Amino acid sequence: MWSNWAGNENTNTAVMRPTTLDALQRAVMSPQTLRVVGAGHSFTPIVAGAERILDLSQLEAPTIGAAEDGQVWVNANARLRDLSPALADRGLAFRNLGDINTQSLAGAVSTATHGTGSELPCLAAEITDVRFVGASGETLTSADIPLDIAQVTLGLLGVLTEARINVVPKYNLRRQVTLTDLPECLANMHKNWAENRNFEFFYIPFTGKAVELRHSVVDAPETKAPRDLDMLAVKVLKLARNAGRFSGGLRSALLRLLTMAQSDEDYVGESWRVLCSDRHIRFKEMEYHLPPEVASDVLAEVFRRLERDHKDIYFPIEVRQTAGDTACLSPFQGGPRISVAIHTDADEDHSRYFNALEPLFVEAGGRPHWGKMHSLTYRELSGLYPDFDRFCALREQLDPQGKFLTPALSKLIQP
Repeated sequence: MWSNWAGNENTNTAVMRPTTLDALQRAVMSPQTLRVVGAGHSFTPIVAGAERILDLSQLEAPTIGAAEDGQVWVNANARLRDLSPALADRGLAFRNLGDINTQSLAGAVSTATHGTGSELPCLAAEITDVRFVGASGETLTSADIPLDIAQVTLGLLGVLTEARINVVPKYNLRRQVTLTDLPECLANMHKNWAENRNFEFFYIPFTGKAVELRHSVVDAPETKAPRDLDMLAVKVLKLARNAGRFSGGLRSALLRLLTMAQSDEDYVGESWRVLCSDRHIRFKEMEYHLPPEVASDVLAEVFRRLERDHKDIYFPIEVRQTAGDTACLSPFQGGPRISVAIHTDADEDHSRYFNALEPLFVEAGGRPHWGKMHSLTYRELSGLYPDFDRFCALREQLDPQGKFLTPALSKLIQP
């Protein structure tokens, strides 16, 4: 039985684990529908319904190849957490990463996973060439698939086996963490994105406080990593929520103690160690990418509705910005976007919260994160992406039998 990380998606379909490229090509040539799984860190139903599931974690392939002109070929099915140290051994690094690195590179780029930084694009935008196994077992490259289509595919064009990506010399980052009053954070967020290489913030529900994170490139040596207290903080937020069911005053008191215990942080480390963190508490997530000019108003309304209507929510709301790119299915195509991510406990019902806030994001022209929960279909998505039908036409040409389709994916790309 296969299950995703959050446990909200699972299937009894058998998982095949080819170890060679020939075995993979033979598996793909078989007529049954199939999906490839990586770390299962998507929250969406794009695996269930396939007649076969392929796990490529045992595929024999070098983790990384030789670097040339600031680019390197990498095993697309290696985990980001393994690629980063492998690159570091060569004196190289990803230009930017998200805060979770358990995903396979293929899964991360196929869903346009991103970090934060107004001048830094999503990971898929760093791809300069690709190698896919197509629906008939053939090898496809960017000579066969235009790069702006190949960078973000949802796994619909074939099985991504290798990717050539832009890399930079290995570098250290300085992370600074501060607690700020929410009005001040909202008033200064655009300024903070302009002035910092990386900036993001987390709103702590029902506190009026936001945790701000800034990163800058430094030549300073690494310092001792601080204790990761995120898991403890989330547990305290849940405890406060539960206490609030009996006493609103008790919840407020616990939240005050939490914010008083929040200490500033100043830490220097290797880039990927600073950017990425472990997530031990499982959750479900919805994330929308908003035009920057509307983000402030949307965020104010999101926070207002959260505290008016959803007192059962305790997970912080994450806010980031990503630079624009040109990929057809990238949510950042055409310009920068501000990303707003909302969460619920993996074991609790998400529907009331997500259903209440999703219309706000959609009405503001938001595009959903492809790896996170949303309710949009072809009708809405084709209007959000100028080149959506161009992507769909090539998918139909490359996979006319729908080998890589599932029922959920069909709703996304077929009228």
